[in-house]
Amino acid sequence: MLTVSGLTIAFGATVAVRDVALTAAPGTVTGILGANGAGKTTTLLGILHRVPRRTGTVVLDGRDVTGHDTGALVRAGIALCPQNRRLFPNMSIADNLLLGAYGHGRAVRRERLARTYERFGWMRERADEPAGRLSGGQQQAVAIARALMSEPRLLLLDEPSSGLSPVAVQEIAGLLAEITADGTALLLVEQNVGLVRRLCSTAHILAHGRVTGAGPVSELLTDDTVSDAYLGTLT
Repeated sequence: MLTVSGLTIAFGATVAVRDVALTAAPGTVTGILGANGAGKTTTLLGILHRVPRRTGTVVLDGRDVTGHDTGALVRAGIALCPQNRRLFPNMSIADNLLLGAYGHGRAVRRERLARTYERFGWMRERADEPAGRLSGGQQQAVAIARALMSEPRLLLLDEPSSGLSPVAVQEIAGLLAEITADGTALLLVEQNVGLVRRLCSTAHILAHGRVTGAGPVSELLTDDTVSDAYLGTLT
């Protein structure tokens, strides 16, 4: 589904991500692990062309989409569920969801909203309620549902468990498992190793903007590379 190679992202003289390569397959969850500041979020934004890419290629379904702008990449089948959810708290649940299908006609937006309500019945019941009144877990579910409104084949998720209770994390894990069962590829940035262990088949370890390890999660999580990356001891 996705092949990224040689991705280097710089902000002026500061190189945040250097020569990153990764892949994501349909119907699987691929993890990106690393300490704060390792370059995980920047990598996701680089794939979506939201930050300046110095080098690198992005291939989606065998099609080189490197030079495409963010809107074209969304239309090609990539969506992002950002860190901290980024909902509009004073807008209704329904209006937040409809933003996920921005750029489509009214009929398409309403059709996709109806399908979203089939999966998330509680959102239909509370459609007119401001999103800011929801619990953290409910807001995360709305943020994921909003991303799904563009009907992506590849969903990028940035720290979906951040700030959530253990019960909410388990509910989000179940939702992500359902999404992959539908054939969507997930690229998951996550600090919660337990969630990665449950969902991800493979993962990439980032440290100081570089990939320092990659492979099956069962092998990576028993390797010193992971603890080194989280403790920041890699040089």
